[in-house]
Amino acid sequence: MWSAIVVLSLVGCAVAGPPVTRSRKDIEGFRAYLERSRTDDGLRLESRMLVSPKASAWENSGKFQGDILLNDEQADLLMQEYAGVGGRNAYIWPNTKWPSNTIVYDFNNEFTTAQINAIYAAMREITARTCIRFRRRTASDRNYVLVTGRSDGCYANVGYWASMGVHTLNLARAIPGQGCFTHTIIIHEWIHVIGFMHMHSTHNRDTYVRLLWQNMIPGMEYAFERYGTNVVHNMGLPYEYASNMHYDRFGFSRNGQPTMLPIFNDNNQMGQLQFVTGWDWLRVNRHYNCPGAWSTPINAEELSQGTYLHEYKGDEDAALEDQPQGVVVEDLPQEVLVADMPQDLEAEKVSVVEN
Repeated sequence: MWSAIVVLSLVGCAVAGPPVTRSRKDIEGFRAYLERSRTDDGLRLESRMLVSPKASAWENSGKFQGDILLNDEQADLLMQEYAGVGGRNAYIWPNTKWPSNTIVYDFNNEFTTAQINAIYAAMREITARTCIRFRRRTASDRNYVLVTGRSDGCYANVGYWASMGVHTLNLARAIPGQGCFTHTIIIHEWIHVIGFMHMHSTHNRDTYVRLLWQNMIPGMEYAFERYGTNVVHNMGLPYEYASNMHYDRFGFSRNGQPTMLPIFNDNNQMGQLQFVTGWDWLRVNRHYNCPGAWSTPINAEELSQGTYLHEYKGDEDAALEDQPQGVVVEDLPQEVLVADMPQDLEAEKVSVVEN
């Protein structure tokens, strides 16, 4: 468990050290927010959706920024950066790309066949659009993503952490197409696992959106922190309202009124859940240095206006042909039948996942 002593020492250093823009109250408030996001409050996703019905399921999942599950190291580094301790590069997260562009995964045995098929459908789209591949966990794999179905929401760890062992991607069980089992939400959580934070966190956010602090749930203002390029990198692409990784207008609203509004015309696409944009895929491909990703032309006018693409502008068939052939991956099933599901898979205990 994250040490309260470490956090309190950060507060003391920030107060005693060089001047920072954060007050002691701010730092302690951020600490409390991080602790809440890492503690199971016992609420089901359905309960949170009743309180904030206009927000998406992943925004209502009770974790950091809604659906990011922080490990101890990430929480410590975020706290250092917020408190102004340890220099400007306090929480660069190096080497968090999955080795060989391959995500090792396994399932908890709490999903129906239809739910497994929905998860595989999202994974197949990722492999079709990027050079990311998936491989089922074997007995020798220590580091892998365990896909679980706890009822508290949709959330995931960000990136690959060799020190973690078991990474988590949780999808509260629902009928495919609803709640956490919306196709684009499943992809959203996998993109966290791939290594991405939310679009609204990026350094140039304030140029494109206006925050309405008065409408936010008290104590949740920290969910709208923005970070420097040492954490959130746009990969040379514009800010994108329609990104699959962007908050909608009503995230963490206390009164049903918007908490975030676009400054430019977003064509009513901010926070949409209908599709994953071409730039979403291109950001992933650039992050993993996929073939051809950095040679895809970006219009200079688009860079200045923050517009977006619905479709990938590159030659997708050619891009797929250029994928590396030396990576060992499995062929993801098109459909899983009950008879094909392993019979000896035991459900992981919640305590194991959290540890």
